Amino acid sequence: MIKPIQTAWLLALALAPGRSGVADAQADPKAPDYRKQASEVSQSIQNTFFDKSSGFYRESTEKKDPCFIWPGGVQFSALVAAARHEPQTYRPLLDKYFGSLDRYWDRASKPPGYEPAPTSGNGNDKYYDDNAWMVLTFLEAFELTKDRKYLDRAEATLTFVLTGWDDQIGGGIWWHQGHKDGTKNTCSTAPAAVGCLRLARYSPKAKYYQDWAAKLIDWACKTLQDTDGLFWDRKVVATGEIHKGKLTYNTALMIRAFLGQHRATKKPEPLEEARRIGKAGDWFLGDTGAYRDDPKWSHLLVEADLELHRATQDESLLERAKKNGNHLYAEWKKSPPKELISVAGIARALWLLADAGTPQGKAFWAQAEKVGK
Repeated sequence: MIKPIQTAWLLALALAPGRSGVADAQADPKAPDYRKQASEVSQSIQNTFFDKSSGFYRESTEKKDPCFIWPGGVQFSALVAAARHEPQTYRPLLDKYFGSLDRYWDRASKPPGYEPAPTSGNGNDKYYDDNAWMVLTFLEAFELTKDRKYLDRAEATLTFVLTGWDDQIGGGIWWHQGHKDGTKNTCSTAPAAVGCLRLARYSPKAKYYQDWAAKLIDWACKTLQDTDGLFWDRKVVATGEIHKGKLTYNTALMIRAFLGQHRATKKPEPLEEARRIGKAGDWFLGDTGAYRDDPKWSHLLVEADLELHRATQDESLLERAKKNGNHLYAEWKKSPPKELISVAGIARALWLLADAGTPQGKAFWAQAEKVGK
């Protein structure tokens, strides 16, 4: 039985400034409940896109075939984030979907990697960026569950991704293993750098991966960074032409690469560059105050905003992330996208915003980003 004095002490503690939970909701009843919103979107994904008989997610409401690996990876990342908050519901789904994704894993190729669609082996249609995204989400799954299968698969996948580097145009990672489109891209090079730095924290080959990350970051900055700090999309190897379109996810992963480099080296310069790029990210904002890009891209800049906020305590980054989360949820309520990848991006962004306001979310990222780990 709780005594009156204990009740008073607990109430005072709950109402103390900076405390999370019910007291915060009472202090600001208009504050969005990101956990509730994320759960709503995730349950909609399960009802709309998940095929229980096969264990696959569908590409869209109109296409019933198993989704491609890119949207599958975004959905896996949404499940990882959901499992932090509702483990009884989402941890079994996480493990089940990891098993389903084995259908895309081409063990027969050397080195193995993920094909864009379920394969019988010996495929030659792998995208290096698709595989780089899988590295990141599997490392997060390992950090959450401590299940070694996720770490092992992350490292095996990263081994494939790094084979996409060669010395043409000074380096960089190709977009596609068969050089489809003939380009080397920010979207393949930047997440590879983030993956190297994140894996280095758990690997006896830490220096090997940190050196790789430094090389990848250097190439991306010299080749595809604009003077404003933002990143262009890709460079055509044969002609040297640079496609100067800018997408949120390219800039997002370079912010995270610099943050990872700062944590690894303890040097201030990468953090300052991450700050500079983060500030330049306002360029992506539209009239709504949210990013103009589709959520399949923009959710990754929301993630970078939150990571940069944790590193700098710059409240404008948190507010920018929240504006995006509010916009994404409102648009989803009004008219849910037909494609899994876009809805999964919305769910992922909302779960990450829930992390920013809940004890379990804050504790997870504090441990995952612990310096000197």
